[in-house]
Amino acid sequence: MSECRVWVLPGMGADSRIFKSFKFPWNATYLEWIEPKTEESLSEYADRLLGAYPINENDLIFGYSFGGIVAQDWASRNKVQRVVLLNSLHYEAVLRPVFKNIAATGILRWAPHGMILSLIKFMTRLNTEPSRQLDLLLETMEQFDCQYYRWVLRAILHWERPAPLAPVDTILGELDPVFSIQKPSKDRFWILQGATHLSFTTHSSQISNLLKEKVDPTLV
Repeated sequence: MSECRVWVLPGMGADSRIFKSFKFPWNATYLEWIEPKTEESLSEYADRLLGAYPINENDLIFGYSFGGIVAQDWASRNKVQRVVLLNSLHYEAVLRPVFKNIAATGILRWAPHGMILSLIKFMTRLNTEPSRQLDLLLETMEQFDCQYYRWVLRAILHWERPAPLAPVDTILGELDPVFSIQKPSKDRFWILQGATHLSFTTHSSQISNLLKEKVDPTLV
């Protein structure tokens, strides 16, 4: 692989600790979430977060889950070489009905403190075997309060889905309960058989090899 920087965004509420046991085939810079401002749009948030780093057009952004959504939104206004999604939502894909059902209940307005995080943790556990990695992920999610998770869910529901200026590679778990399998019209797409939303904990070698064999050769 030639010289290019790789920037990694974790999932909603998580931080770089979740990748402790995952081996990227590259030297990566791990980014951490910042608190969203009141009424801030996803695009404004993405610009404020990623604009603080010297990301250039030869670089790659790797986004896990919500991190992939933020990466795509920012890459629709800023040139990078490639965006790689892991268990995330491609800008052409449709959200699972559960997200629309959540919005329809109005839960984002009336849910008491802690209820939304409990719901998110429940979805994270679905189809996932108990493990130290799962415990660590759930632990990292405690760093943000209920308002943060209200904001993130609203951001996902109202994401305008602008097309990135770079190719978008997607790696998705076959049994992911959060984002469904939907092949993009032109971008590359791989399915991890038997993997759930926490694929980086159970299929780390497979993902690392895929990145090295399939993504590396495309980089200039």
